[in-house]
Amino acid sequence: MTARWELLPRAQQRVMPWQNGFGTTRQVAIDPPDGSLATGFRWRISVAMVGQGGPFSHLPGVDRALWLVRGNGMRLAMPDREVVLAEPFARLDFQGETPIEAALLDGPCEDCNVMTRRGEVVAAARVVQLAAHERLGVESAPQQVLLVLAGSVRVEARALALGEGDALLVEGDAEFAVVASEASTVLLAAFVSRRDSFAGELHP
Repeated sequence: MTARWELLPRAQQRVMPWQNGFGTTRQVAIDPPDGSLATGFRWRISVAMVGQGGPFSHLPGVDRALWLVRGNGMRLAMPDREVVLAEPFARLDFQGETPIEAALLDGPCEDCNVMTRRGEVVAAARVVQLAAHERLGVESAPQQVLLVLAGSVRVEARALALGEGDALLVEGDAEFAVVASEASTVLLAAFVSRRDSFAGELHP
């Protein structure tokens, strides 16, 4: 399969206010492109600005991975446990139907979300921190997204420069390398259908 490359600049990513007014969500990428929380999707990557504590959205049938990106973090109360995300890029995996009440520890924060439709697609997702000029090789996958959470990087295969908030969607057979222009943090998320095999680490 010939690879398809699509640059997703931050300026073109849709920002949606929450219905409760407690924050906003920037949708980085979604599959299918016309999917939504209301109509359904295979996978979705977003970044949320959380201005006030409150309940998480109820998303039955969706597996989620969440990373704290900026801010002092939050305390997440679930029926069987309580989790505190206070360290930069701390991660939590959970099911979208799990009742979760969030309380901010000290002011607003920003988090990154990877969501997949359970039973249809699996994500291998990780956050990688790179020193200036460090090079990271990326293996091919049916679909994958590179999102710059902090700093700026270059994608060697396409001579592309991505700044903070920019993303790149790659579909098909394509290995590439990412080089940090400065100290940077990136999210790499590869997606594969349940019917296909995948050699990477799967989450969840």
